[in-house]
Amino acid sequence: MKSILIVGLLFGAAQGAHASPYLNIEANQGYSGNQLGATVTDIHYGVEGEEGVYSWYLQGGPSYVSLQGETGQLELSGKMGGSVAVSPSASVYGEVAGSTTSGDPAWGLKAGLKWNF
Repeated sequence: MKSILIVGLLFGAAQGAHASPYLNIEANQGYSGNQLGATVTDIHYGVEGEEGVYSWYLQGGPSYVSLQGETGQLELSGKMGGSVAVSPSASVYGEVAGSTTSGDPAWGLKAGLKWNF
């Protein structure tokens, strides 16, 4: 997690003149069938920027993790990602996310293609 934040901060600092700060409060719930597994609420501070066909973002902060039937825990989490426009109506994007946990750190990767109509 520390390496994500360090790399992200360096990446964000390199684009500092074009960065816009924001606050992102987000709740995610996980289900298995109709059984709620967990709710994770992130309160992230972030910066984002763009230049030409490239855009990027970096955000991080506390996460409150509440497992079904258990006392919630405060963790740290962060995300960084970006996109590249490959045409006027399509872009390729990716994201790396990480979170502390009581055991091993949790990691996630996301990639995709977005079309605008």
